[in-house]
Amino acid sequence: MLIEDEVHGVIEIPSHIEEILNHEIFQRLKRVKQTGLLSLAVNPASTQTRYEHCIGTYKSAQDLLTALKRNSNYERELPEWCRQSVEIAALLHDVGHGPFSHYWEQVCGKSFDHEQNGLVCVDKIFADMKSEILRSLRDDNNGRGVQLIKALILDKSELLTYPMMGHGYLFDIIHNSRSGLDVDKWDYLRRDNKRLKLLSDEDMQFDDVFLKARIAPDGQRIEYRYDDFHLIYKLYMARWRLHIGAYQQPKALAFDYILCKIVRRCKPHLLDVRADSKEWLDLYDDHVLQLIDCDPLTVYLRSPERWIESAPCDGNNEECVCVLRKKTAPGVDMHSDESYPLYGDPSKKRSFDRLTTPTTISACYTLQ
Repeated sequence: MLIEDEVHGVIEIPSHIEEILNHEIFQRLKRVKQTGLLSLAVNPASTQTRYEHCIGTYKSAQDLLTALKRNSNYERELPEWCRQSVEIAALLHDVGHGPFSHYWEQVCGKSFDHEQNGLVCVDKIFADMKSEILRSLRDDNNGRGVQLIKALILDKSELLTYPMMGHGYLFDIIHNSRSGLDVDKWDYLRRDNKRLKLLSDEDMQFDDVFLKARIAPDGQRIEYRYDDFHLIYKLYMARWRLHIGAYQQPKALAFDYILCKIVRRCKPHLLDVRADSKEWLDLYDDHVLQLIDCDPLTVYLRSPERWIESAPCDGNNEECVCVLRKKTAPGVDMHSDESYPLYGDPSKKRSFDRLTTPTTISACYTLQ
């Protein structure tokens, strides 16, 4: 199977991965937009989906694994079942997202965790698999493959019932809480900017952070070149600019507020739907909009031209929506220097000034 992807070009999909892609739980992601309500609120071009992003993250994981092997003088060969598990963890890392992606977590509050929900999806998908490779990951050695997939999605090595034996660096690939550099970010920053067109090619020149990385001598971490340290900050600057210019645009945040209000008021039972429910497959963007269509405020989610920026209101008028939020600066979002294991020539490490002042995002809108 070949997939034409707007970020990666042609992606070759082996038969066992194609079986996962064809599962109804994964197919649901075609109907979940990557940037939630952004295409309705601000940028109509931002219609990329979680389906596309998950496949792109799968390819990014392949690219990083290839780079690590090429750049490292590491004697321990990565077992094939581990490689397969890493690739599938990348593919399924967002399979548990609700409708409108991260917006749904705002609707549900702290009661919904897309990663924990994703573990249920992983089990349900693997229960239906026929491929010998996938059944082996599920059944052999106490299900060690699926164990690793789940542990990588959550970045919790303690979930494993076996030691990684010199391959702890795998936990820096999918969900890297130790330094924040992972293939999830690597794909979505490129993918979202393709649609949003906010940043120049120069602004997005941070691929070498990943393509020049290597495995640490003890096998526990991924190391990055001193030469590329400034590119890590460039990555975080790009992420911050996408937040300010798109993800946290005031109107997008106001749309989020209205969505929360409508769902909690007229369809509160949706807040409890999870992957173990028969309703899960129908919980996607357009269907939720259909379910809440009876609410008088829903029309405003389909009509951004009826949102008129206005003076601040007292918050008691339903036809006035105000947002106020602070976005942390890229110099704060980026982890401390010590979080990034580096290799090579220390003199090649460039200095830079971190932006640390938060940005205030505020606006009021009158609904007409």
